Amino acid sequence: MTNQRITIDENDAMLRYLVRDGQARVFFCRTTQMTQQAADTHLASDVATAAMGRFLSGAAVLGAMEKDANTSITVAADGGGAGGRMTAVVRGSEIKITVERPQAQLPTLNGRQDVGGYIGKDGRLTVVRDYGTGEPYIGISALVSGELGEDFAQYFTVSEQVPSLVALGCLNQDGVVLSAGGIVIQAMPGCTDETLTELENRVPFFEGISRELYDRPMQELADSWLGSLGLTLLSNTPLHLACDCSREKMRAALLALGAEELKEILNEGRETQMICHFCRSRHVFKTSEIADMHRQLTEETP
Repeated sequence: MTNQRITIDENDAMLRYLVRDGQARVFFCRTTQMTQQAADTHLASDVATAAMGRFLSGAAVLGAMEKDANTSITVAADGGGAGGRMTAVVRGSEIKITVERPQAQLPTLNGRQDVGGYIGKDGRLTVVRDYGTGEPYIGISALVSGELGEDFAQYFTVSEQVPSLVALGCLNQDGVVLSAGGIVIQAMPGCTDETLTELENRVPFFEGISRELYDRPMQELADSWLGSLGLTLLSNTPLHLACDCSREKMRAALLALGAEELKEILNEGRETQMICHFCRSRHVFKTSEIADMHRQLTEETP
């Protein structure tokens, strides 16, 4: 059993544990509310929603692994599937997500959402960590199946060289997300063969993780799955879907187009609408504002 217990509600959250005084570490998250919000924002199909639920959980774990909450982590899966490229950005406990074709649909496969077909496996999973120093760390691994659980496990094992057990899931139907979440267990230096074997023997418990999260509270699940291994609960952190876009950032994006392209927009005499790919917020810039930006660029040019 855990030697510490924190009362939690069942909002989206990340629980961090140690196993047997640090022989392994555990990241266990619920992302149900974020997945529903993302599905509603992007008008996502059921298969897209299932993929986003899994992807949000994997991205949330990557964020929880960072000690500096200001580190920005961009995770992208591009496997040539029906949904196109899926991207999430994590900063601390806040996450945003987008996908190229959120309304793409696929028939179910053996009664389950075909996440593998939606993501595809002809490509790679890319993780970019931006520490604000100007030299981001980039990790890349080949996609294994597009089902995402195996793909994140491959990334941790190959790119970061940390053997990891990963289970990600999303239970949803007809636009309603019933549960979503995931668990990542990583062996640490000094992990004994006995502990590693006991952890591997528990893999079948995690295979239906979305159903388990629907039926039972997170901490109860962690205790039942891993409590006999001597769990220590380190933290419980709320998770949120949040976008940091702003009108100022949209204006900067327009300026980045350059004077020539802004001149073409002016010649067309139309307002310009900028849409955030993550939260779908719309920002309209009048022709007078475009003219001001064009003037700013031409005055700056020697």
